[in-house]
Amino acid sequence: MSSLYFDNNATTMIDERVLEVMLPCMKSQMGNPSSNHSFGRDAKKLIDNARNQVAESVGAYPKEVFFTSSGTESNNWFVDGMSNIYPEGQFFYGATEHPCISKPMQNLKLHGVKVEKLRVKTNGVFDMNELNKLSKNEINILSLMLVNNESGVINDIANIREQLSDYNIIFHSDAVQALGKIPLDFHALGLDAMSISSHKINGPQGIAALVIKNGLDIDPLILGGGQEAGLRSGTENLASIVGFGMACELSQEKLKNTEKLKENRNFFEVEIKLMGATIFSEDALRVDNTSFFGFEGIDGATMITALDKFGIGIASGSACSTNNKEASHVLTEMNVDPDLAQSAIRLSLNEKNTRNNILYLLEKIEHEKNRLKNYASLLN
Repeated sequence: MSSLYFDNNATTMIDERVLEVMLPCMKSQMGNPSSNHSFGRDAKKLIDNARNQVAESVGAYPKEVFFTSSGTESNNWFVDGMSNIYPEGQFFYGATEHPCISKPMQNLKLHGVKVEKLRVKTNGVFDMNELNKLSKNEINILSLMLVNNESGVINDIANIREQLSDYNIIFHSDAVQALGKIPLDFHALGLDAMSISSHKINGPQGIAALVIKNGLDIDPLILGGGQEAGLRSGTENLASIVGFGMACELSQEKLKNTEKLKENRNFFEVEIKLMGATIFSEDALRVDNTSFFGFEGIDGATMITALDKFGIGIASGSACSTNNKEASHVLTEMNVDPDLAQSAIRLSLNEKNTRNNILYLLEKIEHEKNRLKNYASLLN
C-alpha cells in the first residue's frame, strides 16, 4: 500500500537538517540557559542564535521574538494579555479565524469585554467594509489571519493596516500558515504582534513564538524565573528552540522554490474540477500549496476515511477540528451551502509531493467518489 501525505497545513515532517542541530542538545547539552557557568552560557548562546534566526525570517528584531509552546498558546497569550492591559478596549477578530483566536475572544465577551466578529466575503477574503465598525475614539484590538489554515486565502494585512492609520489600533495577525509559504516582514506589514509556529515549516512540534513589537505593553503569560524578558517564565525548551531556528532559516531557502508547489496544486484543481468538484475560494489570492474542495452529496470526513485505507493522509479541514461533526466554520462564514460545506476536503502539499503522487490521489478520489455515490443511490 502507498503511503502519501497531503496534510502539511496540519503538520510537516521534521527536516533532517533540523534534527541534526537538535540532537546534540538532547544528547550532551546539560546546562540550564539561566545558569551562570559555561554550560549555562553555552545553552544561552544557542537560544540567542535561534532567536536571531527566527527574527530574520520574519523581518523582526531578535528582542521582539518570544518563544512559546504552540501557535495556540501564542494566540491565546495575545488575546488574554491585551485584555488585562486594556479591559475597556474594543476587541475585533475575523470570522474565519482559527478557534485559538475566536474562542478566547468569545470568552472575553462572556466576561463583559466589548468583542465583535468581522465578516469575510463569499470567497473568504476579509471584507474591508467591516473596518467601519472600528472606533476612532477608543482603543481597538484587532486580530486577523494572514493566511487561512483551511482555504489558504491570503489577507492583505499591510493594506488593512494602512486603511486604519488614523485609528488607535493594536493589530495582531495569526501568521502560522504564512511562515514558509509567503515572504514575511513583521514591520512592513505594520503589525504590533504576530504568531508563528515551528511544526508548520518542517521544525519540531511544541515550539512557536509570539512576535511582539518593541514597546507594546502586554501582560506576562507566565510568572516565575523571568525567562523571555519576564513575559513567559520557565526553563526554555532548548533543543526545540534550536530546531525552530534552523527550520526558520531553511524556510527562507524554500520560499525561492514554490513554483513546483503551485504547478502541482493547479494541476490537481484542473483534474478535480473535471470530476465535478467545487474549489472553495478559487478566485481569491491563496498560498501555493493549498486546495480546499468538495463534492456535493459526499461527506468530507467519509471521503478522507476511505482514502486512508489506501495510505493517503488528507484532511477535511483544520486538524484542531477533526472530531467536530459540524461543517467547516470557515465555509459557514463564507455562506457556502451547508450540505456542500459538509463535503470539504483540504489538500496541503509539500515540496516532496510528485506529479505521480497527485495522479494516484486523483485516481483514488475518483474511485471513492463513484463508490460513495453508488452506495448513496442504493440507500435512496
